[in-house]
Amino acid sequence: MNFRTAAILATAMSALALTGCASGKDPDVVEQATGGPAKTTSSPSAKPSGQLVASGFGQQDEYVWVTSLVRNTSPHVGQTVTVQFNILDANNKIIGSQSQVENFSRPDQLLVVGTQVDVKPNEKAAKVKATLLVEDEGTFSTKPFPKIPTSAVHVSKGEYGDTTGTFEVSNPTTTPLKDARVGIICYDAKRNVTGGSSEYPDLVPPSGKIRVESTLNTLGTPATCDAYAGPGI
Repeated sequence: MNFRTAAILATAMSALALTGCASGKDPDVVEQATGGPAKTTSSPSAKPSGQLVASGFGQQDEYVWVTSLVRNTSPHVGQTVTVQFNILDANNKIIGSQSQVENFSRPDQLLVVGTQVDVKPNEKAAKVKATLLVEDEGTFSTKPFPKIPTSAVHVSKGEYGDTTGTFEVSNPTTTPLKDARVGIICYDAKRNVTGGSSEYPDLVPPSGKIRVESTLNTLGTPATCDAYAGPGI
């Protein structure tokens, strides 16, 4: 899903290298993941309105889950948030590319932007390059939405080796919350991003909560996972 217009408020390009990587590597390449802050650049005439905090991937067979954690650094809301992912193998060959579009719904929001990319059965991801673009297109609501609370994510292994994340999503309003967008991002013990998933529950009752189970695509069993929820489009 790709949205493009000429009204660009900010362009943020970031890339983080896995701890211990040799110097001289492409600074826009994230090897596995990182939990550190990203460097943000923008045009001289505009302040950056988004920051790529961390990126990484998980892989199960030919299915690669690429994901980023993005922060709204602007006091505004409603911006279109696009993250473009390039997946590279150990030889720096691009084996898959995909973009995902979300939107900011409150200032200082942490937003998970992730999507699945299919690669050939014999291809193995080694790195991911993530590029962030934040645009004010007037597509989404400019009225701030209250934070949608999520509980801690409980990670478990299934009978067939699949990894599941279970957590609760609460509705902070007195009206039904329809089609919430929930991103799950997972980390290893060193806080390197190792994949995740996304869910779109149909309805959360007014002032109530629901239980969500999500099948995770990760590199191994994650040490921790976090869920971030936003309102539906």
